[in-house]
Amino acid sequence: MEEDHSSSFTGFVGDGSVDLHGRSVSRAHTGRWKASLFVIGVEIAERLAHAGILANLVIYLTDVMDESTATAAKNVNVWTGVSSMLPFLGAFVADSYLGRYWTIALSSVIYLLISGQSHS
Repeated sequence: MEEDHSSSFTGFVGDGSVDLHGRSVSRAHTGRWKASLFVIGVEIAERLAHAGILANLVIYLTDVMDESTATAAKNVNVWTGVSSMLPFLGAFVADSYLGRYWTIALSSVIYLLISGQSHS
């Protein structure tokens, strides 16, 4: 017979969180610095990628795409705005309709379809 690990038991999370097997989550064995360092590392990598693209996008648009400097700057501003606001749309879709997993899966498929067309 399984033990009942109620939320009042010392050492377990008190908000009713469970692991993938339905057992109460132990504070001593979940998350903490390991998960925090992973999230911080991913955020740093994302910010560096964003800054790298942003720094080179005007040059690419003016030299390779033959846009004027004003048009290139406008397009970079539009790209910055869209990339800043798109997570809100993803959060709305995840919270209201699809859930976190299916939203990530769908956005990954859309990304792969779009990036596959640009290399053809």
